[in-house]
Amino acid sequence: MHSPQQQQPQQWQQTYQQAPTPPPRRRMSPLKWSLIAVGVVVLLVAGLVVFATVVARVAGSLPSASATPNRTAEPATAPSPSAAEQRAYLATLKSIDPGLTVNTERVMRRAGRVCERILHGADGGTMTLEKYTVAELSGGNATISEAQAKQVIAAVKVWCKPV
Repeated sequence: MHSPQQQQPQQWQQTYQQAPTPPPRRRMSPLKWSLIAVGVVVLLVAGLVVFATVVARVAGSLPSASATPNRTAEPATAPSPSAAEQRAYLATLKSIDPGLTVNTERVMRRAGRVCERILHGADGGTMTLEKYTVAELSGGNATISEAQAKQVIAAVKVWCKPV
């Protein structure tokens, strides 16, 4: 027979060399899968409703597009000055501050926005026409005062008339 010392390692090897078998997996019933699917759909729909509500509230609290001046394009309703009126306007600006006439295209875009403001009012803004003109024309190569803005407004009114 074997001695007790020889049997012990053999038993140990048999006991620990075999991996334990996992218990058999239980399959979920189709009813449980259906309930989980319905729950996921309900959560997705509720999330979309909350998202849509938040977006609607945020959109309602933003100012409308017509309340802000359009700084990217010349207003469609502002009349354009004739060539002689444009030369006279540029001469007036040059007499106020030569830096105002560095870029003719930019000068005329800004004049169009001032004209739009003259014709259609403040569009819900709180600035006076003079302050708007100062903000519109100042920056870059020149800065003007409200007194100079009044001169600019008078020069724009020469050609800025309702069509």
